[in-house]
Amino acid sequence: MLLKDCSQIYTLGPQGTFSDEATQKLRIIGANVNYTSTFVEALFKVTEDSDSVAVVPVENSVAGTVSQVQDSLVRSDLVILAEINLLIEYDLLANSELDQIESCFAHPQALEQSIGFISKNMPRAQSKLTRSNVDSGIQFLESVESENFPVAAIVPVSFAKKNSQWKKVSGIQDYPNNTTRFLVVRSRQGNEQLDYSRKKTSLLVEFQNDRSGMLYQLLSVFNLFQINLCRLESRPAKDTPWAYVFFVDFYNSDETEACIDVLRVSNFRYKVLGSYDIVS
Repeated sequence: MLLKDCSQIYTLGPQGTFSDEATQKLRIIGANVNYTSTFVEALFKVTEDSDSVAVVPVENSVAGTVSQVQDSLVRSDLVILAEINLLIEYDLLANSELDQIESCFAHPQALEQSIGFISKNMPRAQSKLTRSNVDSGIQFLESVESENFPVAAIVPVSFAKKNSQWKKVSGIQDYPNNTTRFLVVRSRQGNEQLDYSRKKTSLLVEFQNDRSGMLYQLLSVFNLFQINLCRLESRPAKDTPWAYVFFVDFYNSDETEACIDVLRVSNFRYKVLGSYDIVS
């Protein structure tokens, strides 16, 4: 994964977040973990430090794409080194009966992944968005210490175990197989060499003009080489209203390089975002 020379890792903090848990799976000996306030900050830091990587979530199996991360892959010249899949489970801490809760601290992703439970069990609760799931727990603890107010927080299981004196509901995510894909990324090097023997490749594709059949033409290239796509998603192009770019993830095969060669001479602008394995 070309991570042996990495000395710094940037990821969402504080310690104990799901991003931090994903980071620990890398097991990079001697690397310092630096915690940031946002996903975008982690990606910005890695563009400034060529001896670093960032670990950020890009997609959840329930809530979909983490848009700010996806968009940063377009704005910044980054390359994907690895993917990490992490099963995401949430607990709820509360200082009152759930139907009495008036405020609930939650990270936007956690709220989206457990909105069914929240809507059914805490109909009076107003959401108070936080920077991370651990931050949700910290704000909950600060709130119950300073105010006599019915409040709750969506937190990681590990945080709930450390604060078991409060009422707890386990596993409040709406789907039991709730999984998030994290990417390990670094700044792109001038002589970047990609290894298509890895598990997956990710592309950013832009159409040079708007006409019927363009998407069909793109998919036909992959079909020609029997390349198995595992994700195709459009995102606003930002610089032109109602124009879109496409993110394509596919499983590598012996035909990957031939497929990309055909894309190179086709009517598309594209960038290979990385060719990488999945870390278990």
